[in-house]
Amino acid sequence: MRTLILVTLAFLGSALVVDRGWAQVTNPCVPVPATKLESFETNANVIILKTSTAIGSLAGNTGNLGIKCREVTDVSTGRKEQGLAIEVAQHGDLLIDYDEIPSLINAVDYLSKLDMSATKLNFPDASYTTKGGFRIAALASRRNGVLQFAVRDARSTLAPVVFSRDQMPQFSGLINLAKKTLDSARE
Repeated sequence: MRTLILVTLAFLGSALVVDRGWAQVTNPCVPVPATKLESFETNANVIILKTSTAIGSLAGNTGNLGIKCREVTDVSTGRKEQGLAIEVAQHGDLLIDYDEIPSLINAVDYLSKLDMSATKLNFPDASYTTKGGFRIAALASRRNGVLQFAVRDARSTLAPVVFSRDQMPQFSGLINLAKKTLDSARE
């Protein structure tokens, strides 16, 4: 029992790093990539070629969204993955694999048609999240009848980019244009 306690204390002590008086807990585990596009970042000793094409941007009340087509290639094997990189203000690029794009398009379509009759409760909130942490949500208040949309990184506590219902067709159009661009690159 004493040995177990000593081993446990040694393990916990090794996880604590003191740097200039500040205590930091380190995590020796590297997170598993959530998307196929992210998985290329774990490749070692190979050349990874990343290419992108800017599709457009959307100015929200609290920041901007930039939508790009992304292709990543392992030069040594020729393996390629495609998808979207959505740049959310302050969050960086959120990656969405090509095979997730149709369900994202369906979610954006559903959310843009959402109305207050979806529930009798006062604050309806509907959201869709991709494997890579891209989250879009429709947020409403029955009191003022306003429906807003928020985009953020689900893995972060940073403030979302908020935009209006009138901007949803523009956002949907950019996602659809990005898919068409990727489709033409796949032919």
